[in-house]
Amino acid sequence: MHKTATPIYSLSKSSIPAKVNRHVSYRVKWFKAIFIFLLICPVLLANAQEKPAEKKHKKRKTFIIEAQYAAGKVMSVYGGFPKSTFVNIVEVHLGYQTAGESQWNKIFNYPRLGMSFIYQNLGNNAVFGQQFSIVPTVYFSTARKENAKVYAEFRYGLGLACFNKIYNDSTNRTNYMVGEHFTWQFTIGANLHYNISPYLSLQVGGMWYHASDSHTALPNVGMNTFGGFAALSIYPFGRVARSHVYDTMAVENRWHANFRFGSGYQAKGGPFGPEFGHKYAVYTGAVYASKRVGKVFLLKAGAIYRYYPMYLSIIQGDPSYTSNLKLNSSAFIIFGGTEFLLGHFAINVEAGIDIYKPAYKTYAKDYLGKATKFNYYLGRYLATRFGVHYYILDPYTHMRNNVFVGANVSANSGEAEFLELNVGYVF
Repeated sequence: MHKTATPIYSLSKSSIPAKVNRHVSYRVKWFKAIFIFLLICPVLLANAQEKPAEKKHKKRKTFIIEAQYAAGKVMSVYGGFPKSTFVNIVEVHLGYQTAGESQWNKIFNYPRLGMSFIYQNLGNNAVFGQQFSIVPTVYFSTARKENAKVYAEFRYGLGLACFNKIYNDSTNRTNYMVGEHFTWQFTIGANLHYNISPYLSLQVGGMWYHASDSHTALPNVGMNTFGGFAALSIYPFGRVARSHVYDTMAVENRWHANFRFGSGYQAKGGPFGPEFGHKYAVYTGAVYASKRVGKVFLLKAGAIYRYYPMYLSIIQGDPSYTSNLKLNSSAFIIFGGTEFLLGHFAINVEAGIDIYKPAYKTYAKDYLGKATKFNYYLGRYLATRFGVHYYILDPYTHMRNNVFVGANVSANSGEAEFLELNVGYVF
């Protein structure tokens, strides 16, 4: 994390034509709308993956209403961080308990899915304001018996956040956490679940809430909140009985070739820079091999090529780069990763090494300020990527000749670099 909160931009807002700003802004808004849709649609479509007869029979019985209160703190991540009190978080979760005979229901021990509506008072109304989020969420249970009283749950969600206070060069210069009103929202947590009756249960646990605009607007340090919570779950029609029959389908475990192409957007500058509206596309391509490990995980390894027009704009005119400017504005990455399969959807996590990224040195010098050598080398060589994929055909039964689309955030180490939409094919 960078030690300074001082903006180091040398651009002026007037240097970018308003017409170009509007044109780029509209493209990025449409791009983000598609990105957010790909994040939110898993929960909206997950119920449709069950067999029609099962869906019709069990839809009402599995309904769950959950009310949650959490208290925590916004994590201080840079020098001169604004003071804040405890964060108060209220959440309403509307969901259902899977209970059908679909393959993924049994493989994941009948998780519960739903939509979380979250309100956060961030502890400093003048600087951070309030945060409103809508997050598709999945709860994975450790319960193996229908009458289990106490068991653990793991919770994961990815969706959309809205802030009513963001960075402003004139009126809110100390809020480097968020550079625009709408960002993506990531939540992860764990809890103990206690069943009081067939209609009522309690939960206690801990949560991490992270919001970021993925470097499509600046500043972009990201809002991180940690908290403990208590929740009350109501089953209006009672908990549905589950068979807990384990899936016995054999899984093909040979290697498959894959390729994917994608495009993304990023703002010019470092995470502490103010937003001037100048956006640049990023173009990516990857080839890799993948192999199913069990029924839940997909392992993969391969190579990625990226071309950054933003880097090209930085090194043009720099005497250190006399030729092959486009090549010097590119990156080659060797990576490994995994996909966590949930029906047609997969949670994608990747990490790799930037073996070639020459323009990053100039970018870091111009926009990252007084970053330590450790942070510089970490950002220069460690490439990470995180998001969701959707397979057109059921990946449990169509492990080859399948098409997928995805929405991912790419980062230099833990610092978001750009958000990306991609399409790929599994041979």
